[in-house]
Amino acid sequence: MQPRTPSRVSFRWIWLITVIVLLDQGTKQLVVGLLEPDRPMIIFSSTVLPTIDFVLSYNKGISFSFLRFADNAQRWPLVGLSLLACGLLAWWLRRVPPSQPMLAAGLALIIGGAFGNMLDRARIGSVIDFVHLSYQAWSFAIFNVADTAITLGAVATVVSLCLEAA
Repeated sequence: MQPRTPSRVSFRWIWLITVIVLLDQGTKQLVVGLLEPDRPMIIFSSTVLPTIDFVLSYNKGISFSFLRFADNAQRWPLVGLSLLACGLLAWWLRRVPPSQPMLAAGLALIIGGAFGNMLDRARIGSVIDFVHLSYQAWSFAIFNVADTAITLGAVATVVSLCLEAA
């Protein structure tokens, strides 16, 4: 097996990362200006489909408020961890061959999302979340554009790696 050599990162992946960060930060600033914390604004309601509402929430932890401490001790370690993860993923992205665009897109989505959330954490000490899905008694976590990009990127990365292994 021939080792992978570093290649240039395509500008489309840099643009994708940039678009994710700008979309994430822009939507967060919009909801901060429009909403009050913990006062939902219903966007879509149905008896058959899930309800979508916007609820301004500040998450000091990571996914599902894990590692959320009252004294804010997690802020800078999580910023550092985000930067380290973005750096490692960028290193991997640089080595993805052009024949694997799904893997490259997945990594770019994860980097853009992680960087967007990291900017919040570094700037204000918590991540701004605002999209809430619920259906009858079921309620899903509150999330944002960056979280969506990370999730879609993780799915694309796993699918790409599974297809490559098959």
